Amino acid sequence: MIGISTYGNRPEHLVPVARYAESLGFEGVWVGEHILQPMEYESVHPYDEGKARPLVVTSNRTMYDAWVAVSAMLAATTRLKVTTGIYLLPLRHPVLTARAAITAHQVSGGRFRLGVGSGWWKEEFENVGVPFAERSARYDEALRVLPPLLAGEVVENAGPHYPFRKLKLVDEPAAVPLIFGGTKGRALTRAARQGDGWYGPMVTAEESIAIKTEIERLRKAAGRTNPFVYEARVRGEPTYDGLARYRDAGFDSLIVPWETIQFEHGFEMTLEQKYRRLDDIARALRLKP
Repeated sequence: MIGISTYGNRPEHLVPVARYAESLGFEGVWVGEHILQPMEYESVHPYDEGKARPLVVTSNRTMYDAWVAVSAMLAATTRLKVTTGIYLLPLRHPVLTARAAITAHQVSGGRFRLGVGSGWWKEEFENVGVPFAERSARYDEALRVLPPLLAGEVVENAGPHYPFRKLKLVDEPAAVPLIFGGTKGRALTRAARQGDGWYGPMVTAEESIAIKTEIERLRKAAGRTNPFVYEARVRGEPTYDGLARYRDAGFDSLIVPWETIQFEHGFEMTLEQKYRRLDDIARALRLKP
């Protein structure tokens, strides 16, 4: 599957971009998120190559609610798969997340996939009242209850972060794939033991392939045999031959990041400029004659 990430778009461009991408033969869109932009922060992005400075990760003009964006793009398309890449799971109650994911799955005929991560921006957590120190514990607790909730089981949870009594969300299981982000340590262990796939950040092909190898090792050690997809954001100007390393290594999806699509125009690209860029990339990837 060849797709694009849409994080970095003005909200009013999300639906037109998704429709146009589908018309060109792109098969998926990945929807990133941040809820807010702290005006003062010291957190450093984990993939900022060790630079000791805050990374400007977003702009108020390109922020949106992930669920509204997902719903709009699913409603506006007929074939496109829409994946949250990634959704900040510890910032929400898992019952609310499961309800939204089930609904997105149902209204789209199964074209929605839930990509999750733990988040890294301390000030974002603090500004919505979620203690950053509890991030990992909240993430693991949410991951314990999400699969049975999506499967239509009766679930109860003792907490400590999300306690609830016995409940059920759906009668028929919602087969929502659970896709994990991250590049090392516990993130890869979670992906291998609990996930249906891995969605990589914009690292090199060599790094992505090494991570795939490690996840395969962890899956084998855990006795996991379920279908599992590997999805990589590609670096640099995408070409068909340039993506051969990923294809040869067995990656299932290759995603062109919006940073690549917007190129030198930045946040101020017009919709027509975005269409022309998508045309060029589709031709380069042999999606469009």
